[in-house]
Amino acid sequence: MVNEQRTEEEKLTRAPIVVILGGKEYKVAPLVIRDSREWRKKVVELIAPLPGLININTDDEKGFGEALNQLLVAMPDQVLELFFEYAKDLDRKEIEGAATDAELKDAFAEVMKIAFPLAEAVPATMLRIFPPAPKKKPSR
Repeated sequence: MVNEQRTEEEKLTRAPIVVILGGKEYKVAPLVIRDSREWRKKVVELIAPLPGLININTDDEKGFGEALNQLLVAMPDQVLELFFEYAKDLDRKEIEGAATDAELKDAFAEVMKIAFPLAEAVPATMLRIFPPAPKKKPSR
């Protein structure tokens, strides 16, 4: 992970994010709104089934096996597809032959930060609107 926090200047000038894949730095340009909107919809389609997969009945071996396959095999491949759909200017063949899954995870997280600009603001805003209830003192 290279960029901890993008500055306002980086956002305004459409500065690319820098990711490390295969030990090498690559620049990923932010998508324009139209393309980013479509890309975000695909991310939501990928993530939406997660609660159902996580709450699968482990007594159902077939269902459990399918859930594991989806979580551990299919989803990482879909994340890879989504990453290269966003970072369309990168040399996929070169990167797939050199990068690790851990590097891809970090690179995808960086892309998510710029693709979902409100994601960081939502929790803080929700806390201002709905502050947590004060902690009750334990009764004796």
